[in-house]
Amino acid sequence: MVERVLLETGQLAITLSQASVAEGLGVATDCVNVDDLQFNVPFAIRRRGVETRLLLKGQSLPRDETQIGNIARVQAFLGEVTGGRSFQEIAENHGLSVKRVQQILEYAFLSPFTVRQVIEGRQPPFLTTDWCLKNEIPADWSAQDVHFRTA
Repeated sequence: MVERVLLETGQLAITLSQASVAEGLGVATDCVNVDDLQFNVPFAIRRRGVETRLLLKGQSLPRDETQIGNIARVQAFLGEVTGGRSFQEIAENHGLSVKRVQQILEYAFLSPFTVRQVIEGRQPPFLTTDWCLKNEIPADWSAQDVHFRTA
């Protein structure tokens, strides 16, 4: 049924076979309009670890439970820090290195809008825990929201 699939940067093009569609519908080949057999769909790529997903435009992301858990975890770390615990104590209690605690603590300062997007599975495809840890995130929430729309 599929005659051709073309994958280009940000664009997926699928062409169906006129003869196969006509046969499937039980009609003559000339009754099937060739223009109706071509589909072009914009997409984005989302990577998480070794996993890569192709997200078609309009398709919502599945909730990233790992990312949601990480957001909750760093909020707990932030509570411990503001409660007077040292990075060393937090690291020991959670089986992490001090460096890792310090690194992921920045993740506690995502804007409420961004956190809501993550919880609802509406975050930009690139916005993963790994991306947040490797890229600088503006401290100002308004700037964050603009940054995530344009990154």
